[in-house]
Amino acid sequence: MPYEIVTYPCAEGGFVAEIPALKGCMAQGETLDEVLAELNIVTDLWLEIAEKYGQNLLDRDR
Repeated sequence: MPYEIVTYPCAEGGFVAEIPALKGCMAQGETLDEVLAELNIVTDLWLEIAEKYGQNLLDRDR
Protein backbone atom coordinates (compact mmCIF):
# COMPACT_ATOMS: atom_id res chain seq x y z
CA MET A 1 0.00 0.00 0.00
CA PRO A 2 1.54 3.31 -0.95
CA TYR A 3 1.31 6.06 1.65
CA GLU A 4 2.14 9.75 1.56
CA ILE A 5 5.50 10.52 3.19
CA VAL A 6 6.17 13.90 4.79
CA THR A 7 9.75 14.98 5.48
CA TYR A 8 11.00 18.07 7.25
CA PRO A 9 14.27 19.32 8.73
CA CYS A 10 14.90 19.26 12.48
CA ALA A 11 15.99 22.45 14.22
CA GLU A 12 18.97 20.60 15.75
CA GLY A 13 19.98 19.10 12.38
CA GLY A 14 18.97 16.08 10.38
CA PHE A 15 15.50 15.22 9.20
CA VAL A 16 12.23 13.65 10.31
CA ALA A 17 9.98 11.64 8.03
CA GLU A 18 6.50 10.41 8.83
CA ILE A 19 3.53 8.70 7.28
CA PRO A 20 0.48 10.64 8.50
CA ALA A 21 -1.92 7.81 7.64
CA LEU A 22 -0.09 5.50 10.07
CA LYS A 23 -0.33 7.23 13.44
CA GLY A 24 3.06 7.41 15.11
CA CYS A 25 4.96 6.00 12.12
CA MET A 26 7.99 8.29 11.97
CA ALA A 27 11.75 8.17 11.78
CA GLN A 28 14.72 10.48 12.19
CA GLY A 29 18.04 10.57 10.36
CA GLU A 30 21.01 12.79 9.58
CA THR A 31 20.36 12.82 5.80
CA LEU A 32 17.29 12.41 3.60
CA ASP A 33 18.57 9.02 2.41
CA GLU A 34 19.09 7.89 6.00
CA VAL A 35 15.70 9.07 7.23
CA LEU A 36 13.89 7.38 4.33
CA ALA A 37 15.78 4.12 4.93
CA GLU A 38 14.84 4.27 8.62
CA LEU A 39 11.24 5.05 7.72
CA ASN A 40 11.10 1.90 5.57
CA ILE A 41 12.16 -0.17 8.58
CA VAL A 42 9.69 1.57 10.90
CA THR A 43 6.85 1.20 8.38
CA ASP A 44 7.47 -2.55 8.03
CA LEU A 45 7.42 -2.91 11.82
CA TRP A 46 4.32 -0.70 12.15
CA LEU A 47 2.42 -2.79 9.59
CA GLU A 48 3.61 -6.06 11.15
CA ILE A 49 2.34 -5.02 14.58
CA ALA A 50 -0.94 -3.73 13.14
CA GLU A 51 -1.49 -7.08 11.44
CA LYS A 52 -0.54 -8.99 14.62
CA TYR A 53 -3.24 -7.15 16.56
CA GLY A 54 -5.83 -7.39 13.80
CA GLN A 55 -5.96 -3.73 12.84
CA ASN A 56 -7.76 -3.34 9.52
CA LEU A 57 -5.79 -0.70 7.63
CA LEU A 58 -8.29 -0.60 4.75
CA ASP A 59 -10.93 0.94 7.02
CA ARG A 60 -8.69 3.79 8.21
CA ASP A 61 -9.08 7.35 6.98
CA ARG A 62 -6.08 8.31 4.87
